[in-house]
Amino acid sequence: MGHISIKTIPEDGLTLEQKTAVKALKQHCFSDVYQEDIDGCFIAQGFARVLAYEETGLVGHLMLIKRHVEFDGKDVILGGFDGVCVSESLRRRKIGTRLMKKGLQILEDEGCDVACLNADFKKTADKFYEKIGFRLMNRQISFEDVHGKTRYDTGTMFIPVCSKEVCNQLMNSEKIFHYGKGYW
Repeated sequence: MGHISIKTIPEDGLTLEQKTAVKALKQHCFSDVYQEDIDGCFIAQGFARVLAYEETGLVGHLMLIKRHVEFDGKDVILGGFDGVCVSESLRRRKIGTRLMKKGLQILEDEGCDVACLNADFKKTADKFYEKIGFRLMNRQISFEDVHGKTRYDTGTMFIPVCSKEVCNQLMNSEKIFHYGKGYW
């Protein structure tokens, strides 16, 4: 394995070459996800990408999301990770961990109370995220799809970023947590 470099790119600063490489990597890593779900649900807008490069090109990706949501009468600054992936041949080499740690640092700099993501339990990704410090919410979340329809899902994991208090409130409540428009 060659040297891995981690780069942060603002969403509006992605080149066509980077967009093409990200699309190809995500198609490879998420080939088991229905295109209908990608187009209808995973529509949240990111503000930055964290990319991992080796000499051969792009080998890792994640998109960072930030939004304000209301939960239990309180404004929450929610950070999120979408499309976290590493080339299959380079997994278990700490590239994903480096991407996630860089992403968490950026979300902290952005003042996010908590960060969340949806884990794919079929791929045992939840174990990877638990090692970083994410905890599984043991109830449903909701979000609005591209058509404004409210959808529900499980498998959402949270980690405190700037506020352990907010994270504990989210995790210990019995209320459904609503993401807003788009899932990640």
